[in-house]
Amino acid sequence: MQRDVELPAEHESPGIDVDSARAERLASLLTLSYEPMFAWRLDGPVEFWNTGAERLYGFAANEAIGRVSHTLLHTRWPIEFTELRSRLRSEHYWSGELRHICKDGREVIVDSRMQLLGDDTVLEVNRDVTAAAIYRAVFNQSGIFAGIMDLQGYLREANNLSLEWCGYTREQVLDRLFWETPWWRGSEEMQARIRHATAQAAAGQVFREELRYWLADGSERVVDFAMHPIRDRSGKVAFLNPTGIDITERKRVAAELVDSEQRLRWLASIVESSDDAIVSKNLDGVITSWNRGAERVFGYTAEEAVGRPVTIVIPQDRHDEERTILTRIRRGERIEHFETIRQRKHGSLIVVSLTVSPVKNAEGKIVGASKIARDITEQKRNQDHIATLAREAEHRSKNLLANVQAAVNLSKAATVDGLKEAIEGRIRALANVTSLFVESRWIGAELSAIAARELEPYSETGSRRVAMDGPQVLLEPDAAQAIAVTLHELATNAAKYGALSVADGRVDLRWSHEADGQLQLRWTEIGGPPVQEPTRRGFGRRVIEQLMVQLKGKTRFDWRAEGLVCEIGLRA
Repeated sequence: MQRDVELPAEHESPGIDVDSARAERLASLLTLSYEPMFAWRLDGPVEFWNTGAERLYGFAANEAIGRVSHTLLHTRWPIEFTELRSRLRSEHYWSGELRHICKDGREVIVDSRMQLLGDDTVLEVNRDVTAAAIYRAVFNQSGIFAGIMDLQGYLREANNLSLEWCGYTREQVLDRLFWETPWWRGSEEMQARIRHATAQAAAGQVFREELRYWLADGSERVVDFAMHPIRDRSGKVAFLNPTGIDITERKRVAAELVDSEQRLRWLASIVESSDDAIVSKNLDGVITSWNRGAERVFGYTAEEAVGRPVTIVIPQDRHDEERTILTRIRRGERIEHFETIRQRKHGSLIVVSLTVSPVKNAEGKIVGASKIARDITEQKRNQDHIATLAREAEHRSKNLLANVQAAVNLSKAATVDGLKEAIEGRIRALANVTSLFVESRWIGAELSAIAARELEPYSETGSRRVAMDGPQVLLEPDAAQAIAVTLHELATNAAKYGALSVADGRVDLRWSHEADGQLQLRWTEIGGPPVQEPTRRGFGRRVIEQLMVQLKGKTRFDWRAEGLVCEIGLRA
């Protein structure tokens, strides 16, 4: 077919030995076109090379001009070059697909259009169709019937196999409602099934069923038909993909279809869940498929994993598990939610929940297994953390209740109200320190915070009745509770009988924390009533001494005339 290309004239482009007007038209075309475009002599080298050609092929103009284009680009022609020259001379036009090699060694496929001008100059305009050509080749070379439909049911594309093998032309099937195409002409029932399949796939569900269909010669056959919804990146169904395998002569060609059938069965297992690691293997434990979830969970790419034993993700000390699993699979058993340890590519261990299912061939024989592995490392870590917190809470609760019980048991008073007041004060001290534990998530409580809460009633703004000094010391819960009750008892005693019972009395609380972990705490009362050592041990003193004994600490009471001094030592 002959086509003429009208070349607009703008300005002269150097390097072409033709008349000025033609040069200007060619230069203008080169300038305006973003497509790869160059001009070459029918019997010689390249004379023009535009920026589109530079961009596609990687050769600058000074590298291309003066060289033979099909030598420079290692052109692979669909016909003999001599025949192409002959057509150009006779028809002045040629179009077709060419394969070129770029400067970086990459092969590209172009849709080429060539126009022979009057002075034996060939103007060649190419369009990169590499991606489309590869897709078309895969689509058309597929071993199954395949097509592309819009959501309304119109068939927009069909591969060569579905047309040539069935005896139909593209004009007979394309841009028609799929159920009205001649494949289904012999049955209203089949047309209804195709309408149902279209609606189901458009709604996002895969349809699969054995259907009857008809060839152009009128013969009826059976197809294993499926229609898949194809989604865009947002997850919305964008178009439909009908596929089919003729199974009319399945028994005769069963041996040829075994591998394909196994792959389809494995695929059915793999697509059950795309979020987890899904692996298929044969009965020798060799990996045959490996999804993206497996790449993410285990760190191996599919290229690294397929063909290797599944033990690459099993720690050495757990290889017996795999032998047990394969034995159970051979017996047809399904293994569900088996929690175990697996190993990532770089050696780190993870906790996984495995579900392993046998895979059978067309005859029902078990030929392999599909395995779904869910990484539950974080889940197990959270469960362990919760269990630890629960145990800790149980321990703290029991300890707190024990301290409450001790406070009750050690409390005595002459009256019911006095007893109630004593018990309430000690429980209040425990409650105060417990609130500090909550703030630190039960790690402990800081000594200065404990002291501040217990002595707060005696530390009015501007008052110098209570002085505290010491470094920051984080006490573990047991020690913190004991110190809180101790300070409460000392403060209560001082408020009733000691320095805090008079307006001018003061309390000085100091502590130090030695490098060996020994905590020394000193309580000093000043300016109170004259003090005499009591003739019997009071309940407050007994509480303090018993608490310190439980912590393997020491307590010393010094009843000086000017005020009580209490020294406590314990490891904290």
